[in-house]
Amino acid sequence: MQCVNPDYFKTVFLLSKLPEFWPFEFAIITACNPMDKKLSEAENSNRQQMLLDRIGNKFFFQLDGCSLDHTHREQSFALTCSRKEALEIGNEFGQRAVFYVTNGNLELMDCKNGSKKGMGNFIKRVCLSEPE
Repeated sequence: MQCVNPDYFKTVFLLSKLPEFWPFEFAIITACNPMDKKLSEAENSNRQQMLLDRIGNKFFFQLDGCSLDHTHREQSFALTCSRKEALEIGNEFGQRAVFYVTNGNLELMDCKNGSKKGMGNFIKRVCLSEPE
């Protein structure tokens, strides 16, 4: 995972509320800032809508992936899909990597080559955010 920004491994996930349950496995994907290129809020919003249209009924939950200090946030979607499909969607939207959770264990998967690295317990990275 040489091409992945090391800050990805520090990501925490902000939610406005917890879902009633988490699926056994799911992906967390954003369409924001492809290949770490900073886009305008309007461009990212448009890309996120295209992603939401693309994933349709696979959509499970909205959350934000963010830095530990919450200064960088990217709206993301949790969706029920296979690892293979998560990588396909990530590549389609120009992402370097996507997150994948299996039985509560978080992984980061490189969209280019499919390599993955464990990141530990997903729930330990979940924070509830205050409503804006």
